[in-house]
Amino acid sequence: MEQGLCGVRQVGASLRRDLGLTNRDRTARQHSAGIGQHRWHIQDTCRKRTTRQPGDSGPRTPTQPEGQSMSFDTSRPFTRPAALAASLSDHQLQGAQYQRIFQGIYIRAGVRLTCRVRAAAAMLVAPAGSYVSHHTAAVLWGGWAPDTTETHISSPGPLARTQRRGIAAHRADPTLRPVIRSGLTVAPPTRVFLDLAAEGLGLVDLVAVGDSLVAAGRTTHQELIDATSLWSGPGCRRARRAARWVRAGVDSVMETRVRMMLVLARLPEPQINVILRAEDGSWDARIELAYRGILLAIEYEGRQHAESTQQWNKDIRRRTRLEALGWRFILVTAEGVFDHPGETLDVIRNALRDRGMPTTRRQPSVEWRQEFLGARMAV
Repeated sequence: MEQGLCGVRQVGASLRRDLGLTNRDRTARQHSAGIGQHRWHIQDTCRKRTTRQPGDSGPRTPTQPEGQSMSFDTSRPFTRPAALAASLSDHQLQGAQYQRIFQGIYIRAGVRLTCRVRAAAAMLVAPAGSYVSHHTAAVLWGGWAPDTTETHISSPGPLARTQRRGIAAHRADPTLRPVIRSGLTVAPPTRVFLDLAAEGLGLVDLVAVGDSLVAAGRTTHQELIDATSLWSGPGCRRARRAARWVRAGVDSVMETRVRMMLVLARLPEPQINVILRAEDGSWDARIELAYRGILLAIEYEGRQHAESTQQWNKDIRRRTRLEALGWRFILVTAEGVFDHPGETLDVIRNALRDRGMPTTRRQPSVEWRQEFLGARMAV
């Protein structure tokens, strides 16, 4: 069956070869796709290193660096004054047993510096009334946010104490009631959405943040609409528009980008995660984006599909079976979104027309050009 060209790839061995990323485009794609992750779900765990003697069948215990007080837990972030009070020296802190997170904040070497670990470290130097916010809070809530090298917190009063390399300090809202998440004081999910809009996050990325927070079960589409309707701060118009485009059931940031690429180009909005059932009513298959009435499926083909032989073969069997039932699949890659959005759009528009769905001949909106042609130019 005929498949799209350019940024749209055929199902087959050529797709495995075409899914590679160049050094030039990797940065922008990681920014949009959550550092290469296709799915929203982000694990934020920290495993302690353990030591075990030969023949020891008892439980593992954390490694205790030499010279360290047994009551001083270095598997969690700690400040230099706390370390000195626990009889650790500056020479030890600068040695191989410890790693610096931020200026004056350390943790045991080997502990993975997750988003939560960095947030906990930043809060050690934040004044009372501070809370984790913006990009960092979105990730702590299980959502997605564009990649950033900084840990974001909001603090009351002067920000000089909190400002240091690796920490982005924002002015706290004294009326906000933060909540506890993973042992940290964090801005509520709806406020995270508003704060990112105020920071100037683009429309499509803001929709992706909302989609991910809804997918994580931290808020709802209606709650975002209600919150933005009452918001009059910076970015309020963009926040309201983005909230209206948020949908439940979206699996990934790239799925959001493909959907927004279509609707901002004035094409009909596809259904999300359409479930197909067998004659007996049992679950048969799921399609990411579909025009069910004309049996047209649009799916994002990420690297994980090509790199997993099992997933690759499973996808081919599913598509072959559905094509026999009359479905047509158009596969969109990162290249099709970032490098050739116009060509990808033409393929999908022509497929809609071929299947009898009327489409506008108007040019894509200004927002489409800003979000997609602008992203291409920024690579």
